[in-house]
Amino acid sequence: MSDKEKKDLKEKYKFRPSARLIHTIGDQIIKDSYGAIVELVKNSFDADAKHVELKFLEMNDSGKARIIVKDDGHGMSFSTVTEKWMIPATDDKAERRTSPSGRNLQGRKGIGRFAVAILGDRFSMETTDEKGNTTSVAIDWRIFNDNEYLDKIEIPIETKYTKNTFGTELIIEPANKANDWKESTYRALMVELRKLVSPIKTGKSKNSDFEITVEFRNTGEKSYDNLKEKVEPFPLIDLFDYRLHGRVDEKGSVTLTYENQAEKNIPSEEISFKVSLDRGKYCGPINLDFRVFDRDAEAIDNLINRGLKDPRTGDRMGKVEARHLLDENCGISVYRGDFRIRPYGDAGYDWLELDKARVQNPSMKIGVDQIIGIVNISGEEESHLIEKSARDGLKESESYFGLTDILGKCLNQLEQRRFEFRRKTGRGRKSVKIEKELDALFDFQKLKKTVEGELKKSKVPEAVLGKIESIIIKSEKEKATALSDIKDTVAIYQGQVTVGKIIIVIMHEGRKPLKYLKEQSPRIVQWINDLKAEYNTELLDKIINRLDDTGKESILLIDLFNRLDPLAVKKRGEKKIVNMHTVVERVRELFNNELKDRSIEFINNLDKGLTANGWEQDFYITMTNLVDNSLYWLTHSKKDKARQIVVTSGKSGSFIWIDYRDSGPGIERKNIESNIIFEPGFSTKPEGTGLGLAISGEAIERNNGKLKAIYDEDGAYFRIELPEGVKK
Repeated sequence: MSDKEKKDLKEKYKFRPSARLIHTIGDQIIKDSYGAIVELVKNSFDADAKHVELKFLEMNDSGKARIIVKDDGHGMSFSTVTEKWMIPATDDKAERRTSPSGRNLQGRKGIGRFAVAILGDRFSMETTDEKGNTTSVAIDWRIFNDNEYLDKIEIPIETKYTKNTFGTELIIEPANKANDWKESTYRALMVELRKLVSPIKTGKSKNSDFEITVEFRNTGEKSYDNLKEKVEPFPLIDLFDYRLHGRVDEKGSVTLTYENQAEKNIPSEEISFKVSLDRGKYCGPINLDFRVFDRDAEAIDNLINRGLKDPRTGDRMGKVEARHLLDENCGISVYRGDFRIRPYGDAGYDWLELDKARVQNPSMKIGVDQIIGIVNISGEEESHLIEKSARDGLKESESYFGLTDILGKCLNQLEQRRFEFRRKTGRGRKSVKIEKELDALFDFQKLKKTVEGELKKSKVPEAVLGKIESIIIKSEKEKATALSDIKDTVAIYQGQVTVGKIIIVIMHEGRKPLKYLKEQSPRIVQWINDLKAEYNTELLDKIINRLDDTGKESILLIDLFNRLDPLAVKKRGEKKIVNMHTVVERVRELFNNELKDRSIEFINNLDKGLTANGWEQDFYITMTNLVDNSLYWLTHSKKDKARQIVVTSGKSGSFIWIDYRDSGPGIERKNIESNIIFEPGFSTKPEGTGLGLAISGEAIERNNGKLKAIYDEDGAYFRIELPEGVKK
């Protein structure tokens, strides 16, 4: 504008939504056709319907195709349609929270009604309230595609008194969108609907009188043509191998029941414990039900033999069908008011990262394709678990991460018991003690006896027998060197695994000095350049002081690497006399900052002259793994108990013993008595690899000693027994 036209403007304006907003909150927020159908079913539920009927008619003809959603709910009056239904994102349901019959309302965002736009171009609704007044609405969604403002578009609505029974009927005309519905689409829809309502009813459930039926007529797909059926969960859910179900209250008290159907007549087990979470992570009461399936060939046979049949045909399923059924139905679903929150429970949606943990520990951990999980959470106000407006799950708040923590700890209870059962019954992977297996692999005594016996039967001359025996003995000596090299390599790798387990400690210890060096180096260079340009005693003193500080930070890094040296050796060398007090003290120093941060007192009461004969690296491996475990369990134990690690020692004949104790929650007696805690893969940490104690046990055995776990009600208790270090 020209200078003459320039002037200050200050007026008030209003947002004027474009007509396209309807498509944005409808077909662009609801991600797929299944989601749209689910939204409509939820609306029927909110209307206190006992029965909702879905019909897919003439879907093989785009000109005649119709999708009908009909329910026997309380319907809507003319004023409800015009003053609430017609208002996008209304907070009506959020304010009411429950329906007239007491159901927890599902559609509280005020956008579900616009989901029909994703299903077809034209839509009509006829709804009758309890007084017999029928209100009709007809919408062609295509009129919202232009740039007209929303308030410019008029929708015809009429009402009249009828003799119709109360309820609502929606008729959607898919037109060209009917072509999107194939056999795979109908199948996926049925899976979605079977998962929609939780098959596990809580004591307060209002859904026992809510049912869904689906009818397919002239769809053009043989498997879904002229078919009508009630939507029910697959019987698969009752054919589990293992089950864990129960409740976690709002304070973190857990009460669970474990069941095992992998073999007959195994009694159930009651489990109780307390979950300790950071403040802000509690997420209200939770009801959970985990059903787990083994997927090896024998387990699939057992699943079929327990009665797995196609619910439509009644035919017995084959192995391929059974595996496909597991693929479709497995996953951990989250329900609120017994209705599923998508996408939790969708096939392959691994929101608890089960497969990631399984890659690290396949013997113990359960994959997402092995579990049908049902988690029922309370309302948003009580749980602080808020659904996203885009209908793609819960907001990832502190409460959400509290939920994932709790579920991980509960699932670990099942994983522990399943691991022990499979070990006892010879299922799954065989436990391997590396040192013993290697010794057996390189044992030539059996070979010599077998060869000698066979040759004698063949009446081979004694001279020949002697030559053959010499060849075997020579080969045995050569292989003994290889065996020693392999054992050295295994020991080195175990040390590197231990370094990997404590990488967080290393980063914590090294970050501060590295940050200091990174920040100060360019400053010192700049000051030196300034000093070259013009001599300044004050600047020189500044450089000297900063270099002195840099030297101190460098020493901290060097000290850290020195403490890690025994775990990262490239060659073990020979056994030597090792001062065990020094080993424990250096491990304590390695974890010093972590111990302070978690308010854990570490008391090293070892005799300062206590020595053992062996490989220093192995002793570091053992102590490092024990402390790493204690850090985890002491952090997760009750805070009213002093957090301590105490290490003591003594002698018995030619052996020394070192007792390692902490004041954490301790180890279950049965896990100690079965010795399962030393099995590779077994872990009571939800994210554990199950390698720490297994590696530690082998490390001590390499040194002709033993690592034992002793039951103690006051915490974890381990005893290390080793030959005393004696100078020759």
